[in-house]
Amino acid sequence: MNATRRHRRHLRLIFGLIWVLVLIGLGLWVWHQGLTVREIMRLVYDYVVNNPIAPIVYIIIYALRPLTFFPAMWLTIAGGSLFGFFPGLIFALLGENASAQTAYLLARFFRTDVDGDGHSDRNPRIAAFRRLLVEQAFPTVLVLRASFLPFDLVNYSCGLLRVPWLSYTAGSVIGMLPPMVTFVSFGATVNLPKLLKRNSFSPEQLIDSTQLMISAGLLVASAIIAYLAYRRRKALAARAEAATTQDTN
Repeated sequence: MNATRRHRRHLRLIFGLIWVLVLIGLGLWVWHQGLTVREIMRLVYDYVVNNPIAPIVYIIIYALRPLTFFPAMWLTIAGGSLFGFFPGLIFALLGENASAQTAYLLARFFRTDVDGDGHSDRNPRIAAFRRLLVEQAFPTVLVLRASFLPFDLVNYSCGLLRVPWLSYTAGSVIGMLPPMVTFVSFGATVNLPKLLKRNSFSPEQLIDSTQLMISAGLLVASAIIAYLAYRRRKALAARAEAATTQDTN
């Protein structure tokens, strides 16, 4: 067992070192090119839109996104602009879930503070919250997703806390729909190439007014869902706090 744990530790160190070196290399390249997030997004957009297998390329880029920490929101918006609302929603759903799985598996791989059975949490608060996640994994993940929390924060946290994979996946697929629908609809509303390539434009050139009205309605619906999710999350946090107090006593 000790040899196995040493082997895994060495694998983590090697992979982590490679990952850091790649991130440093990308950061230096971006700095040397003087690129902004908007310009990086334009490069990705141009590459995907001119590719005959654009949906596959888009999903692959989205799946690998956690390795670079590039904002997920931009890729979701790009899905609506590239493919239209309904196809964009399907491709964004596939890409975003692939991205969530990548981050979740990375966090599981790098987690080290476990015993031989893989079930050790030294911090009592983390232990109590993890117990809540195990007991009510699906609704908790769903609430975290629908609350518009940072995408990667939820992904990596669920992996580090060893949320059961099936509950994590099901809760993610359903819970990320409200924010995803909103961002994809916004992408279908906005002429993203003009937004990315031009510094000045008229609203008529940039915005599809019909789709904008649909996006506004979806935003209101998402805000209501987020508010309900926020109330549910507060209740879950109160339960976790009560469990922690009981454990310490």
